[in-house]
Amino acid sequence: MVHAHPDELRREFESAHGHWSEELDALLAADPRYFAAYDRLLRVTAHRGALTARERELIAVAVNAQVTYLHPAATQLHIAQALRAGASEAEVMETLQLAASLGTHSMLVGVPLAHEVFARLGVAEQVADEPAQTRHRALKERFIRERRYWSPGWDTVLAYTPEYFEAYLDVSSIPWNHGELPDWFRELVYVAIDVATTHLFTAGISVHTEKALQYGASPAQVIDVMTIASSIGIDTTLMGARALVRASRVRGERTGTGQEDTPPAEEKEATT
Repeated sequence: MVHAHPDELRREFESAHGHWSEELDALLAADPRYFAAYDRLLRVTAHRGALTARERELIAVAVNAQVTYLHPAATQLHIAQALRAGASEAEVMETLQLAASLGTHSMLVGVPLAHEVFARLGVAEQVADEPAQTRHRALKERFIRERRYWSPGWDTVLAYTPEYFEAYLDVSSIPWNHGELPDWFRELVYVAIDVATTHLFTAGISVHTEKALQYGASPAQVIDVMTIASSIGIDTTLMGARALVRASRVRGERTGTGQEDTPPAEEKEATT
């Protein structure tokens, strides 16, 4: 049961999280009980303490900026908060570069599926753990050396398009070869973008969780990364509460001026 006044709930939220928005204002007005529960949910990882404030904000940057979500306002907010918590601009940029690697899942998922079709039709390339071509072997060795892991899907991608494989290796290796973040945290960034509700790439979650632990991350840190990633679900209520406030305002303006409370023509069509 929520007994606090809405003004007190807002003060507590701003004190804990350092920001406020039109969406939060709308959610608080619509349902103070839900707002208070949301506030408690956001505080879970801070109370657990497995990740520092800087690390939590960098993970939130990755989750909100990754390509299956692309939330500009939240990305800007968490970049500002990451900098405030002590992250450098280079660390923020490195986090974004790591998160950008999510796009290659189109290849890691798509090319093996295409290979199965090609095989049924008799037009498949030969895929092997040990590539026959010297160039392919050299690229695989370089990938393992610079990216420090391998998964079977890459054998298929390499067999069909060494051109893409090499170009992707060039761009994805930059944070690993020139970045400032520790290896265990880089792997946690990969866990975060793979476990995001809008992606849920199970193979990547497993691979990068294992790598994060090998590099020194704790199970508690992995779980807190997943907790942060899960918080994007609440954006449904934040977005919806703001839309509800705006729709209610328009409805009130119409009824207050004597207009019938009916949608315009194009809205009528959408509701039929």
